[in-house]
Amino acid sequence: MIKRTIGLLFIVMAALTFNSYGQAKITFKVNLTPQLEDSVFIPDRDQIYLKGNVFPLSSSQKVYMKDTAPVDSVYEATVNFPSSASGKRLNYNFYIRTPDQTMTEQMQRQLGIGSKDVELNSTYFNRFAW
Repeated sequence: MIKRTIGLLFIVMAALTFNSYGQAKITFKVNLTPQLEDSVFIPDRDQIYLKGNVFPLSSSQKVYMKDTAPVDSVYEATVNFPSSASGKRLNYNFYIRTPDQTMTEQMQRQLGIGSKDVELNSTYFNRFAW
C-alpha cells in the first residue's frame, strides 16, 4: 500500500512538473535590415536581445536572438513561458548592444500570454505600427 501511494505521488509530482513549464512557446522576431544597411548593427560584433517583465523574461534576464537564416536579416528567439504566465500581459523590448552603447526601443511592446504556442510576425527595431 505504501509503495502504491508513493508511486502515485511520484506520478502526480512528475505530471505537475512537466506541465508547469513550456505551456506557451512564443517566438519573437525582429528585422534588422535598416540597422545592417546603416552599419548600426554588425553581426559578428554586436548583439540583439530581448527583455520583459514576465518570467522567464525579466529586467535581469536577457534572451539573445539569432539570425537563423542569415540572408533574411530576421533575428529570432523562442521563449518557453510556464503555465503560471498564462493570462498575463507581457511588456517587452528589443535591445541592441554594441561596444560603444546599448540601444533600446523608445516604446514598450505588449503581448498577452495565452496557453498556446505563438510565432510572432517579424517587426522592425524601434518601429511601431498603429
